[in-house]
Amino acid sequence: MLSIGMIGPPLLLQQNRRIFQQRDTEAFPLRTAQQLQKIDGLLITGCRPEDYACQLYRLRTSIKCCADSFALFGIAAGAAALGQNQLLPLLNCRTYCQKASAFTTSLLDVPCFQKSRFAAFFQPKICFADLAPSLGILCHHPLHGPVIIRQGDILACSYLAEWTEQQEIYQYWLEMVETLKNSREI
Repeated sequence: MLSIGMIGPPLLLQQNRRIFQQRDTEAFPLRTAQQLQKIDGLLITGCRPEDYACQLYRLRTSIKCCADSFALFGIAAGAAALGQNQLLPLLNCRTYCQKASAFTTSLLDVPCFQKSRFAAFFQPKICFADLAPSLGILCHHPLHGPVIIRQGDILACSYLAEWTEQQEIYQYWLEMVETLKNSREI
């Protein structure tokens, strides 16, 4: 069974826990640096940087030290935290988190894991900029720019995946987690 540590606000963590339970995956809020030794994947989520900033700031040195031992998934404001100009600069790009007064939705087409378009919820507006060639863009939207990006074992999406009906992105990420876990066990 995969073990996923999570950082973010309680409401989104509850929703993510339900999603992971449906996929027979253990998920729990990450509170201490010692828990990092027990996880296969780390999820960071939020609607505002305040949702994770204090906890991420406290754990960021430990996360950076062992980031190559687990797969990481940043959702919405959690994805913004991973840019070179942010708290946990692991992605080779800059990220910007712009407050939005309301949720917006857009239809997305992600051929690598979804056969049809789906509606995604955006809140806040997350922008990925100055992307290095090592970053793969899995989904680009005319209005939102790059929406889902991947760099090695790091996946980031600018929409609230927890509130999107089609949740294939979780399966895609869990396959990344499983692949990394299996490569460590060899």
